[in-house]
Amino acid sequence: MRTTIVSTSKIKTYKIITLSIIISITFFIVVGALYQLIAFSEYALLLIVPAYIIFAYQAIPAVINIKNVSYDDSSVYYDKKGFEVQIPFEDVRDIEIKTISGIYKIKLYSPSQDGAAIMFKTSLWYPFNFKKQDEKVNELRDRIDRYKRTLPEKNLAGLPSYQI
Repeated sequence: MRTTIVSTSKIKTYKIITLSIIISITFFIVVGALYQLIAFSEYALLLIVPAYIIFAYQAIPAVINIKNVSYDDSSVYYDKKGFEVQIPFEDVRDIEIKTISGIYKIKLYSPSQDGAAIMFKTSLWYPFNFKKQDEKVNELRDRIDRYKRTLPEKNLAGLPSYQI
């Protein structure tokens, strides 16, 4: 039985808004640089364009890869194209926050179908309700730790960062 859904229910809205902002800012920077180049023969803004395009090139896949995450007593689940992927707690290495906007990263020992990490967002309003959202993630961390304590000693010997 599932106990908690950790990620926000409005993940699709977040993705659409964030991608729209990234694409529109990129568009305005490129248009502004071309306008300054043509109208005023200014080249300064052209130096910003490649840096921002590189940022957008890295940000867009990161936003697209954010998943809906839930968990029960022994596994973490996330949605992938209408299907649910299960990751046992023993495959979870660590959960850490990656951005100030509340995007967390679940690092795995062995890669799943989506790679060695699963990214999720706890709330659309994360900076303003961080205590409540951090409590949810800490509860998941506690469940993972409790589950790993029940594993036989031979499985825990390979986890150098885990201490009993």
